Amino acid sequence: MPNLPQKKCACCGANLDRFIQPIILSILAKEPCNGYNVLKKIPEYATFNGSGADPTGVYRYLKIMYNKGLLKKSIGDGNDSSSIYSLTDEGFACLHNWMDTLKEYEQKIDRLLHELPIDRINQKQP
Repeated sequence: MPNLPQKKCACCGANLDRFIQPIILSILAKEPCNGYNVLKKIPEYATFNGSGADPTGVYRYLKIMYNKGLLKKSIGDGNDSSSIYSLTDEGFACLHNWMDTLKEYEQKIDRLLHELPIDRINQKQP
């Protein structure tokens, strides 16, 4: 395989960080939690291959999603005074839209795989 840029490349199966929004929505649809716990659960999703997400980016996305009305937040109980995020009705609707979009992506990716010139690619492999 030829040398690829040092940055993680999606062509090598690196994190598909563009899918952070549906992952956050999915986590919060299962149970409300704070940003730290969202960060801890992200590596469980296949698009992150067991590695974590950029904490700054996750908190930025939580703020954006909150400002868009997809999330609501409350203050934790007892010793935990951090913001607890949960989905609003709009957040659940957004997650539903993501599910439809991801199914469409899956179909398009499947078609793309069938359109790739596999014979030529295999001939170029060392």
